[in-house]
Amino acid sequence: MPALWHDRDFRLVTAGQTVTQLGAEVSALAFPLTAVLLLDATPWQLGVLVAVQNGAFLVAGLPAGVLLDRRRRRPVLILTDVVRAVALTVVTVAAAAGGLSFGLLLAVSAVMSLMRVVFEIGYQTYLPSIVPTRHLVQGNSTVEAIRASGQIAGPSLGGALVQVAGAATALLADALSFLVSALLLWRVRTPEPAAAHAARRRPMVGQMREGIRFVLADPVLRAVAATSALSNLLFVAANALNVFFLVETVGVSAATAGLLFSIGSAAALVAAAVATRLARWLGSARIIWVSVTVTSPFNLLIPLTGPGWRLAFFAAGICVGGAGQLVYAITQLSYRQAVVPAAILGRVNATMRFLVMGLLPVGGLLGGALAGLSSVRTTLWVIAAGLTLAPVFLILSPLRRAREVSPSGPEWPRPR
Repeated sequence: MPALWHDRDFRLVTAGQTVTQLGAEVSALAFPLTAVLLLDATPWQLGVLVAVQNGAFLVAGLPAGVLLDRRRRRPVLILTDVVRAVALTVVTVAAAAGGLSFGLLLAVSAVMSLMRVVFEIGYQTYLPSIVPTRHLVQGNSTVEAIRASGQIAGPSLGGALVQVAGAATALLADALSFLVSALLLWRVRTPEPAAAHAARRRPMVGQMREGIRFVLADPVLRAVAATSALSNLLFVAANALNVFFLVETVGVSAATAGLLFSIGSAAALVAAAVATRLARWLGSARIIWVSVTVTSPFNLLIPLTGPGWRLAFFAAGICVGGAGQLVYAITQLSYRQAVVPAAILGRVNATMRFLVMGLLPVGGLLGGALAGLSSVRTTLWVIAAGLTLAPVFLILSPLRRAREVSPSGPEWPRPR
C-alpha cells in the first residue's frame, strides 16, 4: 500500500485510529469490570449498560448524518474524541474520590455511545476527503486491519491494565487514546470543503428523509442495504449461540472455544490485508457481490461441528465466512464513498448504519427464540442457510454486470 503510506495526512489519521482502537478494546473490558468490581452491579444492570452502549445508533444515527452534512467533518471528529476523553476521565476521578455510582456510569456510557455513533459515521464520510477514489479500498482495508489487530491485542492489554491499575484507572488509558487521536486529526493539513449554507437552514427531518430516499432509490445501495441488514442480523443471532454451542453442545473447554474465536479474528486480519488485491484482480464492483456469495456457504460447516477433528468445521466456517463478510464490508463502503455525492454522503452513511445496526438487538433475541423452539444446532442450520441466501439481493442488482467503480457509478461492460 505504498501510495497511501506516503501520504502524511493518511498516516496521521491511521495512527489515531490505531491508538483509539486499542483504547476502545481496553474500555470494552474495563467498563463492565468497573460496574462489577466497584459497584457490585447485577446481571440486569450489566444488561442495561450494554443496551445503552449499543443503542445510540437507533436514536442518533440519522440525525448524526444530517449534522455531518451540515459542516466540515474533521472538527466534529476532533470534538467527539475530546468529549469521550473527558467522559472517561470523569469515571476515573469519581472512582478515586469514592463518588462513582451506577447512574454516573450509565450516563457516561450514553455519552460514549452517542459520540461513537457520530465518530464512526463521520469517519466514513471524512475519509474520501483525504484518500483518492482509486485508493478507497486500500484506505478502508487499513482501517479494518487496525480494527482486527485491536480485537486480537486489545483484550490482553486491557486485562493486564485492569490487573495492574484497576478497572476504573484502566479507562484513563482509553481517555488518553482519544486525546492522541484528536491531536493527530488536528494536525491534518488537507483542506476540507465547507458544507453549503443552505443545508444548515433546512429542517433536519426533511434532510434525514433525503438520505433514506437516496438509498432506497439507488438499486445498488438498496441491494447492499438488504444484504448487509440480513447478514448482520443473522451473524448476531449466531454469535449469541456460538459459545453455548461449543461449550454445552460440542463439549469443548472455555480455552478451546477462545482459541477458535481467536482464529476467526486472525482470519479477519488476513482478509483486510488482501482485500485490495482481490478488488484489483476481480474489479472493485464485482468483488462486492463475489466476496460474500462465494464465502457465505462456508457457514453451513458450523452446524457440522463436533468433538475432535470436527472442530475444524467451526474454524473453517467462521474463518472463511467471516473473512468474506469483511471483504464485502470494505468494498461496499468504498463503493458508497466513491459514488455518493459529498453533500449527502453523511446522511447516506447514517442511513446504512441505521438500517444495519438497528437490527442488531433483534438478532440476539432471534437466536435465543429459535433455539428455544428447536435446538441450538438446528438454529445454526437455519442461520447458515439464511447467510447463504443473503447475497441474492446483490446478485439481482446491477452490480452483477459491473467490473469497476468510478466516481460516476459502476463502469458497465459495453455490448459486443
